[in-house]
Amino acid sequence: MSSFLFGLIILLTGILGLLVTLTFTIIAIFKRNSKSWKRSGYSLLASSAIIITLILIHEVILFPPNPKTEQLLISAYREAPLGGIWLGVYDDQTWQLGYSSVEITSEGTYQLSGDTLTLIASEGTSVIGDSERTSFIIKPKNLVELKNSGIRSLEIHLNKLEKNGL
Repeated sequence: MSSFLFGLIILLTGILGLLVTLTFTIIAIFKRNSKSWKRSGYSLLASSAIIITLILIHEVILFPPNPKTEQLLISAYREAPLGGIWLGVYDDQTWQLGYSSVEITSEGTYQLSGDTLTLIASEGTSVIGDSERTSFIIKPKNLVELKNSGIRSLEIHLNKLEKNGL
């Protein structure tokens, strides 16, 4: 399940909890008894606990932070109508590609030759689609794909290669 869909579930749960709490609060205002106020309080407490639990499941279990982000040499991204494409190139000669730094869809190793970055997918996987390998020209603000595998170009957000003299 994607991060976006799980986020929608959290949002809808919050809206439902708010509506139930408001309903109990309105009933308590008109009935003026403590039992209705207790229901309103319990509803608020329960919906808050459920939302916090869902957020923790989302952030810690389903989509934990990427532990390799400290090793990034290049981070590049392109928005797309449904999701986006994120590429992370690391100092241990590996790369990851996905919808974000958390939602990784493929990975492998890379070769750097001058201003050309070549991604090689891990065995049994692909970079994108059926492509087991693709190359990019490293420009000051973009990575431009040499052959069109579907990525085309990515905007560079972090480039430590320039600082390292590569």
